[in-house]
Amino acid sequence: MTRRLASLILCGGVAVFGSACATKSFVQEQVSTTESKLSERAALQETKLRETADLTGESRQAIDVADQRLNGLDLRVSEVGARASGAETRAAQATGTARDVEARLSQRLASRNRHRLLETKFVYFDSSQTEVRSQDTDELEYVARALTADPNAILELQGFADSRGSDRYNRELARERVEAVTRYLVQRHGIELRQLRAISMGKVALGAGEKASPEVLARARRVEIRLFAPWSSWEDAQSQIPAAPEPTVTVTPAPRGPSTISALPVPAEPVQPPQAARIDAPAAGRLDEFLKTITPKDLGGDQ
Repeated sequence: MTRRLASLILCGGVAVFGSACATKSFVQEQVSTTESKLSERAALQETKLRETADLTGESRQAIDVADQRLNGLDLRVSEVGARASGAETRAAQATGTARDVEARLSQRLASRNRHRLLETKFVYFDSSQTEVRSQDTDELEYVARALTADPNAILELQGFADSRGSDRYNRELARERVEAVTRYLVQRHGIELRQLRAISMGKVALGAGEKASPEVLARARRVEIRLFAPWSSWEDAQSQIPAAPEPTVTVTPAPRGPSTISALPVPAEPVQPPQAARIDAPAAGRLDEFLKTITPKDLGGDQ
């Protein structure tokens, strides 16, 4: 009994020991397998983390590039805004200039039929004569040059006679004198009749207390020539020429007889325009030059 019991106990212990050894090997195998899986997972996670880190670095670089581009766009937007502001200012100036030009054109159109008296000349005649004297041709040459230079200028011719004789005779005589001046301008210088306005004024009555002296009668036998120019032509001429010096008035001594009557009267001094009436050179040219300076770059477009 004792031996059997001891054998059983020994066998049981061996069996238990063998079972225990088998369990430990299994556990070790399981632990090794688990460790291998965990290592693989750790390696995979590490690879994924590295890939994620690489992607994050690339994203940061892309963000930095985008930030730089945005900064560049901000600068360009600022430049475009500044150019747009400058273009708006220029456009406002151009609009103001255009309105000024339009106002001046409207004024000139409204004044197209208005004329300004530039100068008055006199041509004198001998008693009962209608022929233009040689000593008076200089006056006619002067007005002929003025009419040729400005086709829109006109002459107003007023014929006079002295106080002797009947009214009818003097009106006829004054008319013939005006016609003589007209023929001289048309035939010798080709002046168009549309530029001439002629009228016979008849005899010149003596003033109160005035005597019919040879000098008074000689001054009455005349054709008064009044030179007119359109306001627009006069304004253009004033804007293009410098201011002239003060004219020197030469006093001519009175003649002794009718043969030198042409030197008697002093030509009327031309009336100077008011300063406010002077207009600068036409602004249309300035407006065109200003608009040419505006480029697509100033408006924010492509260069």
